[in-house]
Amino acid sequence: MMPPADPLALYEVALNLPRTHELLIPENFIDSNGHMNVMYYTGVGNMGIKPFFKLIGIPDDKIASGERGFFALKQVISYLNELRLGEHVALHTGLVNYDRKRIHLIHHIVNLTRKRVACIDERVAMYMDLKVRRSTEFEPETLEKLKGTLANFNALNWQPQVSGAIQLTRIEN
Repeated sequence: MMPPADPLALYEVALNLPRTHELLIPENFIDSNGHMNVMYYTGVGNMGIKPFFKLIGIPDDKIASGERGFFALKQVISYLNELRLGEHVALHTGLVNYDRKRIHLIHHIVNLTRKRVACIDERVAMYMDLKVRRSTEFEPETLEKLKGTLANFNALNWQPQVSGAIQLTRIEN
Protein backbone atom coordinates (compact mmCIF):
# COMPACT_ATOMS: atom_id res chain seq x y z
CA MET A 1 0.00 0.00 0.00
CA MET A 2 1.29 3.48 -0.82
CA PRO A 3 1.47 6.34 1.68
CA PRO A 4 -1.36 8.89 1.61
CA ALA A 5 -1.22 11.39 -1.22
CA ASP A 6 -1.00 14.17 1.37
CA PRO A 7 2.54 14.14 2.84
CA LEU A 8 1.45 16.43 5.69
CA ALA A 9 -1.22 13.92 6.72
CA LEU A 10 1.36 11.11 6.85
CA TYR A 11 3.67 13.35 8.89
CA GLU A 12 0.91 14.09 11.41
CA VAL A 13 -0.03 10.40 11.67
CA ALA A 14 3.60 9.48 12.33
CA LEU A 15 3.97 12.13 15.03
CA ASN A 16 1.03 10.59 16.93
CA LEU A 17 2.98 7.36 17.36
CA PRO A 18 5.45 6.97 20.23
CA ARG A 19 8.86 8.55 19.67
CA THR A 20 11.47 5.83 20.07
CA HIS A 21 14.64 7.70 19.07
CA GLU A 22 15.92 11.08 17.93
CA LEU A 23 19.15 12.32 16.31
CA LEU A 24 20.80 14.84 14.02
CA ILE A 25 22.04 13.32 10.76
CA PRO A 26 25.85 13.15 11.12
CA GLU A 27 28.37 13.70 8.35
CA ASN A 28 29.44 10.05 8.23
CA PHE A 29 25.87 9.06 7.18
CA ILE A 30 26.08 11.24 4.03
CA ASP A 31 27.00 9.72 0.65
CA SER A 32 28.36 11.22 -2.58
CA ASN A 33 24.83 12.37 -3.54
CA GLY A 34 24.74 14.69 -0.53
CA HIS A 35 22.05 12.79 1.35
CA MET A 36 21.86 9.93 3.86
CA ASN A 37 23.08 6.66 2.38
CA VAL A 38 20.48 3.87 2.28
CA MET A 39 22.48 1.63 4.63
CA TYR A 40 21.93 4.04 7.52
CA TYR A 41 18.12 3.88 7.38
CA THR A 42 18.21 0.39 8.89
CA GLY A 43 20.69 1.62 11.50
CA VAL A 44 18.45 4.53 12.48
CA GLY A 45 15.52 2.11 12.79
CA ASN A 46 17.61 -0.17 14.98
CA MET A 47 18.25 2.73 17.35
CA GLY A 48 14.55 2.70 18.27
CA ILE A 49 14.15 -1.05 18.77
CA LYS A 50 15.04 -1.30 22.47
CA PRO A 51 12.85 1.66 23.49
CA PHE A 52 9.99 0.20 21.43
CA PHE A 53 10.37 -3.26 22.96
CA LYS A 54 10.25 -1.69 26.42
CA LEU A 55 7.13 0.25 25.45
CA ILE A 56 5.28 -2.85 24.23
CA GLY A 57 6.21 -4.97 27.25
CA ILE A 58 9.04 -7.17 26.02
CA PRO A 59 10.79 -8.36 29.22
CA ASP A 60 13.98 -6.30 29.40
CA ASP A 61 15.52 -8.60 32.03
CA LYS A 62 15.37 -11.58 29.67
CA ILE A 63 16.81 -9.57 26.77
CA ALA A 64 19.61 -8.07 28.89
CA SER A 65 20.52 -11.48 30.33
CA GLY A 66 20.95 -12.99 26.87
CA GLU A 67 18.18 -15.50 27.55
CA ARG A 68 15.81 -14.07 24.93
CA GLY A 69 16.18 -11.90 21.87
CA PHE A 70 14.78 -11.18 18.42
CA PHE A 71 15.90 -12.20 14.96
CA ALA A 72 14.84 -10.11 11.98
CA LEU A 73 12.76 -12.05 9.46
CA LYS A 74 11.70 -9.44 6.94
CA GLN A 75 12.12 -5.74 6.31
CA VAL A 76 10.55 -3.48 3.70
CA ILE A 77 11.80 0.10 3.41
CA SER A 78 9.97 2.78 1.45
CA TYR A 79 12.06 5.89 0.83
CA LEU A 80 9.83 8.94 0.56
CA ASN A 81 12.05 12.00 1.05
CA GLU A 82 15.80 12.43 1.35
CA LEU A 83 17.61 13.21 4.59
CA ARG A 84 20.54 15.62 4.59
CA LEU A 85 23.41 16.56 6.86
CA GLY A 86 22.39 18.05 10.21
CA GLU A 87 18.66 17.53 9.80
CA HIS A 88 16.76 16.74 12.99
CA VAL A 89 15.20 13.28 12.75
CA ALA A 90 12.82 11.39 15.03
CA LEU A 91 11.80 7.78 14.88
CA HIS A 92 8.11 7.10 15.58
CA THR A 93 7.14 3.46 15.89
CA GLY A 94 3.87 1.57 15.84
CA LEU A 95 2.84 -2.01 16.51
CA VAL A 96 0.95 -3.34 13.50
CA ASN A 97 0.32 -6.88 14.70
CA TYR A 98 1.73 -9.82 16.62
CA ASP A 99 1.30 -13.54 17.04
CA ARG A 100 2.63 -15.97 19.64
CA LYS A 101 6.24 -15.65 18.41
CA ARG A 102 6.49 -12.61 16.13
CA ILE A 103 5.89 -8.90 16.07
CA HIS A 104 5.11 -6.71 13.07
CA LEU A 105 6.10 -3.07 13.49
CA ILE A 106 6.58 0.07 11.46
CA HIS A 107 9.13 2.79 12.06
CA HIS A 108 8.50 6.19 10.54
CA ILE A 109 11.73 8.12 10.12
CA VAL A 110 10.45 11.67 10.41
CA ASN A 111 12.41 14.71 9.26
CA LEU A 112 11.50 17.30 11.87
CA THR A 113 13.54 19.96 10.07
CA ARG A 114 11.48 19.72 6.88
CA LYS A 115 8.27 18.40 8.46
CA ARG A 116 7.87 15.28 6.37
CA VAL A 117 8.26 11.52 6.62
CA ALA A 118 11.55 10.48 5.06
CA CYS A 119 11.03 6.74 5.26
CA ILE A 120 8.67 3.98 6.29
CA ASP A 121 10.58 0.98 7.67
CA GLU A 122 8.32 -2.06 8.09
CA ARG A 123 9.67 -5.09 9.93
CA VAL A 124 8.77 -8.47 11.34
CA ALA A 125 10.92 -10.08 14.03
CA MET A 126 10.87 -13.50 15.69
CA TYR A 127 11.17 -13.96 19.46
CA MET A 128 14.08 -16.29 20.17
CA ASP A 129 15.34 -18.50 22.97
CA LEU A 130 19.02 -17.65 22.63
CA LYS A 131 20.18 -20.63 24.70
CA VAL A 132 18.95 -23.11 22.07
CA ARG A 133 18.87 -20.63 19.12
CA ARG A 134 15.23 -21.44 18.30
CA SER A 135 12.05 -19.44 18.13
CA THR A 136 9.94 -19.43 21.26
CA GLU A 137 6.54 -18.19 22.31
CA PHE A 138 6.16 -14.95 24.20
CA GLU A 139 5.55 -15.34 27.92
CA PRO A 140 1.82 -15.15 28.85
CA GLU A 141 2.29 -11.77 30.54
CA THR A 142 4.03 -10.45 27.42
CA LEU A 143 1.14 -11.63 25.23
CA GLU A 144 -1.27 -9.78 27.54
CA LYS A 145 0.84 -6.62 27.30
CA LEU A 146 1.00 -6.96 23.49
CA LYS A 147 -2.79 -7.33 23.36
CA GLY A 148 -3.25 -4.12 25.36
CA THR A 149 -0.58 -2.29 23.40
CA LEU A 150 -2.16 -3.21 20.07
CA ALA A 151 -5.54 -2.03 21.38
CA ASN A 152 -3.90 1.29 22.34
CA PHE A 153 -2.45 1.69 18.85
CA ASN A 154 -5.81 0.82 17.29
CA ALA A 155 -7.45 3.46 19.50
CA LEU A 156 -5.22 6.06 17.86
CA ASN A 157 -7.21 5.43 14.68
CA TRP A 158 -3.88 4.67 13.06
CA GLN A 159 -4.05 3.16 9.60
CA PRO A 160 -0.55 1.72 9.13
CA GLN A 161 0.84 2.05 5.62
CA VAL A 162 1.87 -1.58 5.20
CA SER A 163 3.63 -2.88 2.12
CA GLY A 164 1.54 -6.04 1.85
CA ALA A 165 4.74 -8.10 1.87
CA ILE A 166 4.38 -8.87 5.59
CA GLN A 167 1.26 -10.41 7.07
CA LEU A 168 0.64 -12.08 10.41
CA THR A 169 -2.58 -13.74 11.46
CA ARG A 170 -3.67 -12.07 14.67
CA ILE A 171 -4.12 -14.46 17.55
CA GLU A 172 -7.15 -14.32 19.76
CA ASN A 173 -6.39 -14.33 23.50
